[in-house]
Amino acid sequence: MKKTFLVSQLGLDARPGVFESLKTYGGQPFRFNEHLDRFFESAKTVGLEVPETREKLRERVQKAFVESGKEDAFIRLTLVGDEIFVVVSERKHALELYQKGVVLKTSAVRRNSSNSEFPEAKATVSFLNQVLATLDPQPAGNYEILFLNPQGYLAEARIGNIFVVKDGTLLTPPPYGLLNGVTRRFVIECARFGRIRVEEKPLVRHDLFSADEAFLTNTTWEILPIREVDGRRIGHEIPGSVTARLQKLFRKGVQQETRKIKSEKSKTRSRKRL
Repeated sequence: MKKTFLVSQLGLDARPGVFESLKTYGGQPFRFNEHLDRFFESAKTVGLEVPETREKLRERVQKAFVESGKEDAFIRLTLVGDEIFVVVSERKHALELYQKGVVLKTSAVRRNSSNSEFPEAKATVSFLNQVLATLDPQPAGNYEILFLNPQGYLAEARIGNIFVVKDGTLLTPPPYGLLNGVTRRFVIECARFGRIRVEEKPLVRHDLFSADEAFLTNTTWEILPIREVDGRRIGHEIPGSVTARLQKLFRKGVQQETRKIKSEKSKTRSRKRL
């Protein structure tokens, strides 16, 4: 039972498949185009054909969201074989996590190389590492698992990307051999908009242990501060000043994009009525 639960929580199926996780803000799926791009790219990488057009998928996701009756939601879009599933649910995180930060443990399981699997694709076949690492015993209080790549450099967390802040500069592993998250890319955009220097470069655990701040990103976490990794305290303040600033820039950016989408949809409806 435990193994089945863990696999289902990761969105996996016994058959090859791909999936996307979306979050709505103000009733609008955030960065929908980017998620659909990755959905189609992931399917092609693992040899699957998406049996519906982008527009049809948009309609299915929007219809499922409206029928759920939720104000905002977490949406899972999954392709398994030639079947597509849309599941609407809620995924919220306790405010305490953002106030105190989370604890990470480095997995003994290495993130698979691009030469053996496809960590760049959001596919079920790429999540074996995550399943194996999740099955390993975890220390008390551990929240998430950190992966290194085969060369020993930081790769990503089990279900998110990692960022480090050192001397005011935002550092993150380059998007090779890991999932280039939609939220990851948006956070980099927010940093550059806010004139925060960003470097995508190989990082080792020493860079993380000696960081001034660190945080994780994914669709529902948004920007989640890290308090401790492998027993080492990260920084002195949760959230750190750069992390807190990025959280504000993130929220502002989401609000602006949501308003823009609503405005464009309103104009489209007006033109159709004319």
